[in-house]
Amino acid sequence: MSIGLIVGWILVGWCGTPWPRRWPWPPPPPDPEPWMSKIIGVVGGVVGGWVFGQLIGAEAVVSLIGAYAGSVILSDVAGLAMGGMKRKG
Repeated sequence: MSIGLIVGWILVGWCGTPWPRRWPWPPPPPDPEPWMSKIIGVVGGVVGGWVFGQLIGAEAVVSLIGAYAGSVILSDVAGLAMGGMKRKG
């Protein structure tokens, strides 16, 4: 595992945190705390990149796809857990 790959996972995790998504379902949760969601995205990126790299069986730049997926999934789950889907009215 190279340090460049880990830095790549961190950068992809930082950039993969909640942005307006184009797909209608499930609706993305609102961002309750921007810095907390960025940190959660970085953790999801590192974990997702590592898991994807282990599934492929080699350290590859392709694991950045797993980092992005891990970042988005963990950010959405954390947003839902922090009450992101509360309705007004």
